[in-house]
Amino acid sequence: MANVSTWELEIESSIPASKVFSEFILKFFEFLDENVIPKEFGMKFTTLEGDGGVGSIKIMTFVDDQFPSVKYKVKGLDYENFTYNLAMIKEGNEDGYESTLSEMKAVPSANGGCTFKQKNIDFEAISEDEIETQKEQLTQYFQVFEATINQDFVQDSTDY
Repeated sequence: MANVSTWELEIESSIPASKVFSEFILKFFEFLDENVIPKEFGMKFTTLEGDGGVGSIKIMTFVDDQFPSVKYKVKGLDYENFTYNLAMIKEGNEDGYESTLSEMKAVPSANGGCTFKQKNIDFEAISEDEIETQKEQLTQYFQVFEATINQDFVQDSTDY
């Protein structure tokens, strides 16, 4: 187990846990595709199996195969506790193997907001710099999400 790297990230938010779960966690790939990843990268997420529930598999591909494709499998989904577990599958000699397990969770706060939590277990050692980069990227993604939700709220309130 010496090659295992684990990291955790917590982000406080004023957005309710149910909204973070339904609009960020469950729609993470769609969110990235629509709001974060530049279109010129030609990244595309496709569902290979399932309906988004446990056992579903998505694949991330790039136009012109400029980067290798990556598969993700939903390992767990708990609507009551706002928890989503996902495995990244690397291609291997046979069917592939789970190289990373991720758990995303929205924990309700007393103030009506929540704490977004992500825990990653990488079964291949990664450097502290790579861990920090992953945390920074996820923090940036969440900040874009919050700005998008807050902008939608402002637009909705001015429609009246």
